[in-house]
Amino acid sequence: MKIILIILAVLIIAAIYKLIPGIFAAKGNAAFSEGDTQKALEYYKKAISFSGGSSQQKTAYALMLMRVGEFKTAEQLLNEIILDSSAKQNDKMSAKVYRCMVYQKSDRLDEALEDAEELFEVFKNTAVYGMLAYLRQLKGGAELELCLEAYDYNSDDRDICDNLVVAYIRSGEFEKAEELASELREKYPAFVEAFYHSAMIALKRGDKAAAIGYLDSIKDCRRTMMTTVSEEEIAALREQAAAL
Repeated sequence: MKIILIILAVLIIAAIYKLIPGIFAAKGNAAFSEGDTQKALEYYKKAISFSGGSSQQKTAYALMLMRVGEFKTAEQLLNEIILDSSAKQNDKMSAKVYRCMVYQKSDRLDEALEDAEELFEVFKNTAVYGMLAYLRQLKGGAELELCLEAYDYNSDDRDICDNLVVAYIRSGEFEKAEELASELREKYPAFVEAFYHSAMIALKRGDKAAAIGYLDSIKDCRRTMMTTVSEEEIAALREQAAAL
C-alpha cells in the first residue's frame, strides 16, 4: 500500500511539473497584456527552465521576444530549434516560419522571402501561407491568387484575412476589401492593421471622414514590434486624408 501511495505521489508531482511551463507561459501572456514586458519575459524564461528547453516553449519565448523587439535573441532561440536533431519536424518548420519575420524585421527581406518560398514548397499551413503572402506583398505586388488560396485554406486567420484585404485594395476591388476589413475590425478591435487598411479603402473611395475616423481609432489599438504598419505610414496616410 505504501508503495502504491509513493507511486501515486510521484505521478502527481510529475503531472504538476509538466503543467508548470504552461502556467508560467500564461502568466507571461497576462503580464504582457498588462504592459509589464519585463515580468512577461521573466515568466517565459521560467517556462523554458521548467520545460527543459522544449521546442514549443522556446518558440513561444521567441515570439514574446519578437513582440518587444528583441529580434537577435529570438533568432538565436529559433536557430537552436532548427539545428536541434531531436526537435520534431513540425517544430522546426514553425521556427523557420517565425525566423522569416525576424529576418524581415531585421531589414533582411530577401533572406526572409527566400526562406518562405522554400518552406512553401514543402510545408503549407496557416503560418506559412500568411508569411509568404505578406512578404511577397512587401515587394509591391497584390498577390491576389495566393491570398485567395490562403483564404480558402483558413478563412478564420487574422493575418491571412488582412493579406487578402491588401490584395483586394491593390487589385482595385474596394467593395470586397471593405467587407473583409469590416469583419476584421469587429473581430479584432485592437488590430492596428485592420483600421489602417480600412482608412486606405475609405480614401480610395473618396470618404475622407471615414478614413480619418479609422485612423483616429488606431490610438485604441495594441501595438507591438510585430505590428506590420509603422507610425510613419499612419502619419503619411493621415496627411493624404487631410489633403483631400
